[in-house]
Order: sequence, then structure tokens, then C-alpha cells
Amino acid sequence: MTLSQLKTFIAVAEDGSVRAAAERLHVSQPSVSGSIAALSDEVGVALTERDGRGMKLSPAGEVFLPHAREALGLLEQGTRMAHSASAKEQATVRIAAVYTAAEFVLPMLLRAFREAHPEIPIQLEIGNREHVLELLGSREADIGIGGRAPDDGMYEGLRIATNAHVVVAAPDHPLAKREQIALRDLGSETWLVREEASGTRRLVDEYLAGAHITPPKTTIGSNSAVAAAAMVGLGVGVVPLVAVEHQIAAGSLVQLDVVPSPPSRDWFALLPVRRPSPAARVLADFLTQQ
Repeated sequence: MTLSQLKTFIAVAEDGSVRAAAERLHVSQPSVSGSIAALSDEVGVALTERDGRGMKLSPAGEVFLPHAREALGLLEQGTRMAHSASAKEQATVRIAAVYTAAEFVLPMLLRAFREAHPEIPIQLEIGNREHVLELLGSREADIGIGGRAPDDGMYEGLRIATNAHVVVAAPDHPLAKREQIALRDLGSETWLVREEASGTRRLVDEYLAGAHITPPKTTIGSNSAVAAAAMVGLGVGVVPLVAVEHQIAAGSLVQLDVVPSPPSRDWFALLPVRRPSPAARVLADFLTQQ
């Protein structure tokens, strides 16, 4: 099993055809087909199957894919650490953070970390929860910042802060000044929600399901955008308090007194259980102490 075979397999998985993978890798199509066949022989099962004119992963290939990505990511991590050791410099900590954490939680924490550890460079990429976990799984990120760790045992979750959520609406909403609003009474309201891959979306879906209501929903791509849409009366939404506390204090947005209130969650630093980056461990430990 070679690096070339793994890279070719991943290219076919992502591009969906031998031709597209060959163009990406700047090799011939027979070379791609040969690499996939050799890798399948090495693993002992067919990793791909025909899909019309293209190619898709077999069920075995789907299972193998995240491990191939992780293997390449670990080798890249090892290469970076080796270069850093040779140059007597710390490797860059690659952080993948969900949108709200990156916008409202991390800036001051990373400033404090940089002051405490100026020798460790940092790099930040932002996305939803699904994207953060993809980057961690492929070792394209060393540490993730978001909600709790998945239950698959692949990641260690270190709590760094509380993430309270609130229901918000425009200041002129009919229920803006009402106390003790039953959640079920909001069943006819339009709810402004995040995309399916978002951790906040999952929280909202569970929150509404707990009240046995299925209100109309409008999907919006970030918590800041949900708050902005609620501010002008497009609906009500659940957002992290840290993302809207200034708007609430300024009176441009109101927090509805809904019973029950949305559940609170915690912010976590997520580290791979297997071979986490030493510099990422330093960052995670620092964040838990703030």
C-alpha cells in the first residue's frame, strides 16, 4: 500500500471518475485504474464500483475512505513536525472552529494564547460542525473548537466554556414583552434555523420536537444572519447568547421569555485520541484553564 495509491483513491472518491482524478493528479487514466486495482487487492475487497460512466465507492470503499484520509493527514502532520524539529521551531497549530466560536469566543482566547506562547504559530479555519469534524478526521486540522465530541470515540473533548442559547425576535414582536411564553405557543411562528450540518440546528430541532411542534422554518447560513433576520421581523430564532448579547443590550433584538428555555451547551476543544499534535495539546490545556 503506497501513498500514491491512497491519494489516487481519495481523488476518485472526491471527483467521481477516473478521468477527473487523472486530471487532478496529472497522471494517465490507466495509471489511476491500476492504482485503484492494486489498492483493492492489497485491502482484499473491491473499493470502487462502476456508476454509469463514472465510478463510485463500494460500501467497503466508503468505510475505508476516512481511514485513508486520516493516514495521509498523520503523515503530513509528521512531516510538518519533523521540519519544525529540524528548524528548532514549533509546528503551526491548525484550528478548525465553528462559526460562532470563531467570531465571539476564540479571538480573546487566542490573543491570550499568543501572548503566553509566542513560539507557537496558529492558523484558523471556520465552518459548521460537520466541516470541523471532516477537517479533524482527515488531519487537516490539529484541534477543533465547537460542541461536544461525537460518540464514536475518535476525539477527546475538553470543556472550555458554557454556551447558553436564547430565543430572539424583533423588538416589535407581539410577544416581546410577554412573560412565561409557552414554547408550544410559538408553533405557528416562522423559525429561523441553521443548515442541517450545524450543531445549533440539531439543538433547535430537538428543542422543537420536545414540545411536539413542527413550525414553518427558514434556513439561514449563520447565527449572525439568523439574528439579523429576526431583528427585522422575519421570524424567531435560537442563537448562542454570546452572539447576540450586544444587540439585546442595545434594544435592537429581544430575548423572548420562553418556557422551557433552550438547553445550554458547552464549548469544547476537540483533539484526536490517536497521536494529537503536541502543540495542539498545549493549546487545548491553555483553553481549559481560561
